[in-house]
Amino acid sequence: MIKLQKWRKPAVAIVVLVIVFQAGVSLLARTHRVHAYLVTQLERAFGRPVEVASFDARILPSPQLDANGVTVGEDPAFGHEYFLRAERLSAGVRWTGLLRGHFEFGTMSLSKPSLILVRNSESRWNLERWLPPAKGNPATSAPVHGPPSPVAPVNRLERIEFDEGRINFKTEDDKLPFAFTGVSGSVEQISPGRWQLQLEAQPWRSGVLLQSAGSIKVLGDVAGTSTRLQPAEITLHWSEASIADVFRFFRGQDYGVRGAFALDAAAKSGTAREDGPADWKFSLQGRAVHIHRWDLTERADNPRLNVNVTGRWNVGAGSLIAEEIGVEGPRSNLRGMLRLAGGRVPAVELRLDSMGIQASDLLAWYRAFHPDMAEGVTAAQYFTGGMILRGWPLALESAAFSSSGGIVRMPGFVEPVRIGPVSGGRERGVLTIGPVRVGLGGDLRDVLAPKRRRVAVAMENAADVTFTHDLNTQAGSISVEGSFNKVEDFLKLSAEVGLPLNHGWELSGQASAVTKWEWKQPSGGRWNGRVVFNKASLTVAGLNQPLNVFAGALDWIDGRRIARLMRVEGFGGMWTGNIEETARADVENGAKWNFHLYADQLNAADLDRWVGPRARPSWLQRLLPPLLGGSAPKTPPSELVRRVNAEGELGIAQLTIERLRFEKVLAKGSLHDLQLDVREAQAEWAGGKVRAEINAKFLPRPVYEIAARLESVNLAQLPGAGRIAERLGGEASGTLQVKTEGVGRDELLGKLTGRGEFHLNKVEFRGWDVNASVEDGVAHTGVSRWASGEGSVRLRDSSILLEDWRLDGGKQVTLVNGTLSFGRNADLAIETAGARKSKDRKASDSGTGHVLKISGPLDGPKVSVERAGVRQPAD
Repeated sequence: MIKLQKWRKPAVAIVVLVIVFQAGVSLLARTHRVHAYLVTQLERAFGRPVEVASFDARILPSPQLDANGVTVGEDPAFGHEYFLRAERLSAGVRWTGLLRGHFEFGTMSLSKPSLILVRNSESRWNLERWLPPAKGNPATSAPVHGPPSPVAPVNRLERIEFDEGRINFKTEDDKLPFAFTGVSGSVEQISPGRWQLQLEAQPWRSGVLLQSAGSIKVLGDVAGTSTRLQPAEITLHWSEASIADVFRFFRGQDYGVRGAFALDAAAKSGTAREDGPADWKFSLQGRAVHIHRWDLTERADNPRLNVNVTGRWNVGAGSLIAEEIGVEGPRSNLRGMLRLAGGRVPAVELRLDSMGIQASDLLAWYRAFHPDMAEGVTAAQYFTGGMILRGWPLALESAAFSSSGGIVRMPGFVEPVRIGPVSGGRERGVLTIGPVRVGLGGDLRDVLAPKRRRVAVAMENAADVTFTHDLNTQAGSISVEGSFNKVEDFLKLSAEVGLPLNHGWELSGQASAVTKWEWKQPSGGRWNGRVVFNKASLTVAGLNQPLNVFAGALDWIDGRRIARLMRVEGFGGMWTGNIEETARADVENGAKWNFHLYADQLNAADLDRWVGPRARPSWLQRLLPPLLGGSAPKTPPSELVRRVNAEGELGIAQLTIERLRFEKVLAKGSLHDLQLDVREAQAEWAGGKVRAEINAKFLPRPVYEIAARLESVNLAQLPGAGRIAERLGGEASGTLQVKTEGVGRDELLGKLTGRGEFHLNKVEFRGWDVNASVEDGVAHTGVSRWASGEGSVRLRDSSILLEDWRLDGGKQVTLVNGTLSFGRNADLAIETAGARKSKDRKASDSGTGHVLKISGPLDGPKVSVERAGVRQPAD
């Protein structure tokens, strides 16, 4: 007890002394003089100018210096931005150094550091003179020309730890868009001038959101950077990265590829005697799995790739030799090597000495990037070959590949698709493949190597495919020559492989083709050739019945499409002519078409059976997408009609509309931007001729205007007159202008308005003596004749109004007024007047006082004679 009391006071004194000393050190570190001294020590440790916002220090449990807001300056040779910046720096201070009167930092920890690595025009990094160099041999040192570089301050750092850091990259003054974030780990000096790295980070790129970029781990050891990291041995592991983010990181954009990516890389330098200055040996092992298009579901059979590369890289010379390159798929592989010599124009040589590719792997790649591919499609074929590419950009110097043939099996087909032998390569500056025969069913001998000639006629359910590309002019072509007895099988095959050709239409029958896709530059090409159809049937969405194509063809001339109708039955008639696409001058507004079509007959009643009720506007929505190349009616019908830009001529030998029958119809006009303009139309009707101009606007609501001129129309052949037409004779000429709007027969007739002026010649009405009946007030049989006549009509309220019709019979003039309804009911009043030399004729001059009334249905009208009142001049 006495002993405890004896040491209590010294112990308390020591504790108080330590507390006071601790507080004093902390306060001392905040003074201006000590602040400057500590900054000097950090500059000595980092070998760079240093700025610190504030310091703090402690003695227990071990001496430690804390610095807030640390900025390490850049070497002026690499710019004027900071080299390293950290929110907080904590560094242990060795007692041994303090006892000798100077600072020796132990472990240094950086919180949220940001490092900028700069590469100058001489391919040197700003990091090279920061870490202390290994002791070199003066005898083997390279001679120095010019003034010597300043000696870097002696660095006594042993270990640097950091977390939540960031590394940015610059090339001279240009900041690169990619960086590493979340950097954590340590850099430790394991021997003088030898540093061990343990880093982990996540890739980052400005302006791009990386969702699953994975993590990168770097392990290894390097020498002081003044010897360019030599000797060194570094390994890198990049795992759990998505392929989409790998492309976003390196290229800054999403290429639409999905899958998982991993990379293992190793680099060694200065570890072997034969290693020269800046020589690095490297090896890469990349793995990509579940590769597929972004909008397709991941599948178990998605392709995968393993890439292995080993070689040597000389950083100073800019040369690289990949001595072994291996690319492996599930059943395929490539083997080769790469040489790269740096310079203003790089010299590159790529050799692929051994290529073995299975068609099943090619099919897996195709399926991974093409939707709608049918399940159950399998392929069995093996390709071998090799090639050499040289120069920059790489150019094909030699190539040769071949296959003995193969089989593709399709669901829904009993017989397989047979592919004949394949051979190709570079020959006289031209890359050539084929011809390769592809056939549906048959025996192996049916797809043996065909002769280089047009064999479309000789083939049956097969096609020859030939590929050529001039490596000097960059022009080339893919030619297809074939014949199918059932073209519907070909369309089904194309749909099975995810390339449906028929969008909203079906075709069956015979077809043969001699076509060629030609290009002057690989980025664009045009079709040339012809596809001929015989005894075919074409079903189009929007049409209730199929078109019978007894003979027809589809031509391409420099990309322009021409549909030739040689003998096509549809809409109740037989059609001939062509529909031709004009030269594409305005790509934005779509194709412009020119047509010349002729039919032997066309009946409006047949059109109703083909397209459904005319009041149903949706038939255009169903019909136009297939004709315009679409697949589904996603756009409104008005927009589909607006896309039609056509001009041409339509001829019909016999056109029937309700009770109207026209002969030798010929119309010239255009349809553009929702407006139909028939500039000239002519036809024979009722023994005479009709000429008309038609204008129709389809938005916002369909409006139709027709201006017609009639010449020598036979009154006896007028439709809709019922039995009265049997008693009529004479001719009529005149003009008629009508206007209507709406959709459907009832609405169009209900809103029909118009006006016309007509002249009559040699009019005859058999069965009644009109003038005698009016004069006597009693019906008289006989024949009424008028040398001429004239009058006007108005159309409104579904009726025809006859206004002031005057029939000149020589001694008397017959006046006709009244109404004829579209329902074929009459309400007419007929009077007579004496003829005068003057043009002014009045009914009051007749003196008869009788009016002949005709009312009721035209087939059986009611006729009566009534007393007439005195007419005023304005009546």
